[in-house]
Amino acid sequence: MLLSRGPRKGMCVEIETELKQFLAATFLPDAPAESIASDMPLITGGIVDSLGMLKLVDFIERRYEIEFMPREIDVYSLDTVEQIAALIRRKLAISAKNAASPSLP
Repeated sequence: MLLSRGPRKGMCVEIETELKQFLAATFLPDAPAESIASDMPLITGGIVDSLGMLKLVDFIERRYEIEFMPREIDVYSLDTVEQIAALIRRKLAISAKNAASPSLP
């Protein structure tokens, strides 16, 4: 199931669901994705470590075709599913806006 780059109804839920599925499969293999609360601390809660952050970023960049700046890869942006989903939505919105803007010759 691929998401379109533009905003659509339910996109927030789809992003959070996909993130939870990835997190459960990668970091909590014995827990169902539904058990991950959107506000559960992932990094500060010890679920995701620094190497795990890189795995998470790689998944997000590939899945949503976005690129992180090094300063965005931190506990303040990636500690909860809510924070991660908000960051993805911002990046997708910027990407869509840039795609809609005519480029300069």
